[in-house]
Amino acid sequence: MLKRLSAALCLLVQWALALDACAVETLTLWHGYRGAERAAFERLIEDYNHSQVNVEVKALAVPFGGYADKLSAALPRGQGPDLFVFAHDRLGGWASAGHTVAPIDRYVSERVLRRFAPNLIDAMTFGGDLYGLPLAFKSPALILNTDLVHTAPATTDALVAEARRHTDRNRGRFGLAYSYTEPFFHGALMNSFGRGPFDRGGNLDLDSEANVRSIEMLAHWARDDRILPEEPTSTLVTNLFNQGRAAMVISGPWMLGEIAPEVNYRVVPLPINSESGRPLAPWVAVEGLFLSPWAENPAAAVEVMDFLTRRGSAERMGIDGGQLPANISAFAHPQLAANDAAMAFRRQLEVAVPIPNLPAMTLIWVPLENVLKKVVKGAAQPEAEMHQLQRQLSIDLARLERSRVRGESPAQMPAWLWLIPVALVLLALWAWRRYRLQLAAGWRSNRTAYLYLMPAVLGMLVLVFFPLLYGLLLSFTDTTVFNEQAPLWSRFIGLDNYVAILGDFDLWRGQGGERSLDFDNFYWTLLITILWTACNVMVSVGLALVLALALYKPIPGRAWFRLILILPWAIPNYITALVWKGMFHPQFGAINQGLQVLGLAPVAWFDTIGASFFTGVVTNVWLSIPFMMVVILGGLQSIPRELYEVARVEGAGRWFQFRSITLPLLKPVLIPAVILSVVWTFNMFNVIYLVSDGAPAGANDILITRAFRIGFEKYQYAYAAAYSMVILALLFGYAMWQMRISRTLGAVR
Repeated sequence: MLKRLSAALCLLVQWALALDACAVETLTLWHGYRGAERAAFERLIEDYNHSQVNVEVKALAVPFGGYADKLSAALPRGQGPDLFVFAHDRLGGWASAGHTVAPIDRYVSERVLRRFAPNLIDAMTFGGDLYGLPLAFKSPALILNTDLVHTAPATTDALVAEARRHTDRNRGRFGLAYSYTEPFFHGALMNSFGRGPFDRGGNLDLDSEANVRSIEMLAHWARDDRILPEEPTSTLVTNLFNQGRAAMVISGPWMLGEIAPEVNYRVVPLPINSESGRPLAPWVAVEGLFLSPWAENPAAAVEVMDFLTRRGSAERMGIDGGQLPANISAFAHPQLAANDAAMAFRRQLEVAVPIPNLPAMTLIWVPLENVLKKVVKGAAQPEAEMHQLQRQLSIDLARLERSRVRGESPAQMPAWLWLIPVALVLLALWAWRRYRLQLAAGWRSNRTAYLYLMPAVLGMLVLVFFPLLYGLLLSFTDTTVFNEQAPLWSRFIGLDNYVAILGDFDLWRGQGGERSLDFDNFYWTLLITILWTACNVMVSVGLALVLALALYKPIPGRAWFRLILILPWAIPNYITALVWKGMFHPQFGAINQGLQVLGLAPVAWFDTIGASFFTGVVTNVWLSIPFMMVVILGGLQSIPRELYEVARVEGAGRWFQFRSITLPLLKPVLIPAVILSVVWTFNMFNVIYLVSDGAPAGANDILITRAFRIGFEKYQYAYAAAYSMVILALLFGYAMWQMRISRTLGAVR
């Protein structure tokens, strides 16, 4: 019997060991690839899974639009993938905040690092630690239309000379086209003069002489040489090149798939800067494989990174996926070596500079773009604007740094914070004791009605009141991108955000002769918001009233006119906003082309405060008239026609009828419609953001777009929440005032 038990025990142990040996560990990998890239990448994952039995990698393609937000939400909470593919520029913020990426130095050998160019390894490094392996790179280069340009320019002087030969602004032809007001593309000039936005120590150095010279060169190309199109976008650049109206463009590998088949082109590295003697060095974005700090088996995850960045894998991604592989040995493959475009981007990589992965870089993109727009249009001087930008960003960075330090400091929940839930419970008990009889009677008599209302009440609690309460609590903290994971009580700063918003009475910035209006000031933004709301409501209500009166009387084709006038309301407003933005384009827009046909000069719609304000008003009035017209038509149809017949019998004219009958009887309809219109217009984010984007330089931002920029461009979440609470208080005050006025008018009648 004992022998049998021993044999059974041995078999059990062997079976357990066999199960352990056959156990497969699963690693999750997130990526944002699509099309050929996704197919090639997932085939590599399958090959890896077939090559061994202990680890299985499951690849998940995440939609690119929400990829970054999903990573930022999941990883700090211990969720999400074991490893992921993403661009390197967010590395500094992730590494500083912690709980998002983990260093991999201990798992990577020098042999592996030798696969990559040194600048690509620099992109994956922060604070002296290596956080990932580069997988692919993307940087701009010069793309020539070989039917127009036969020899690649070697210097910027030759580039300008060649561009002048092909520029004819009257016919919409340009020698050079690129999105020159985007800091990503301007990096080629900045890096050819100096070190970009930061000095050797990583400190902000935007107003250096080198950076000022780069902007002066760009302004010379745009204003003096006039070789660049106005208001450039990537879509416009591609269209000009495909139509043969741009001889040269600066773009990256992403544009190659959009070039028309009939266009003959060639990719070459950017030329040498004639002023500095150094080559134009564009920013390079590096896609890397990063390790989650929550991966249970980091060594196995790094083994997957190693496999995906080997030469064979890189060759397959370059050939089948159309990537520019970070493993530079892959370019020796005959198929890649024979690809002239790929080899040109490979040569460009030798001088390209990785986008700084410092956390401060995220704050630079939008403000620097505003500066570039102002300077190229002659609305500002480069040196003064860069000095001002340096000061403003230094203030923002100091605020973020203070929040980071406070978030890292250990803090216990203050005892007084427990008073809040206790007070709420006591308030609920008091309300129940006082109103329990009324509530019980109401529940018994209206039980069915309450049950029907319950889903709507729950929806309001979850979707409206909870976010509102959370935003209110957030506004009393200093929450930023650096400390959002710290406990809420450790970020509490009281009313400081409200004091900073409401106490900023200085409408001017700068010193001495450099002083200019501060468009970020709350009271300037409030003034623009009030003017924006008043102009839109008055014009839209006035025009809607005129149209409603015209269509109220029976006229031939009245039904068709009503249908046509309601169409702008049926089309999604963001589509309408984009259409109007295109129509207001200073060079290719339908409005300016119409003015030129009439013999009038084209207008730079987004260069001045007044013209830019006008574009937003026109677009919003176009969107608002249908709603107001339908409301007023309904009110007109409710007025008894006998009143007009009596008035005509008494000899009253049309103006007297309108003033004494139509307008008073329309007030019950008009007042709620005007209140709604004021609230909607006050917070009309889409039109401002999509049409003018607050141009010039944020001067036409309204309160809601300013709050958005503070939260999602400056990453000061609590300050943006306080801004939103101020907006809510203003609208609540207006609604109370309007209701009081309405009651007063009703009492007088």
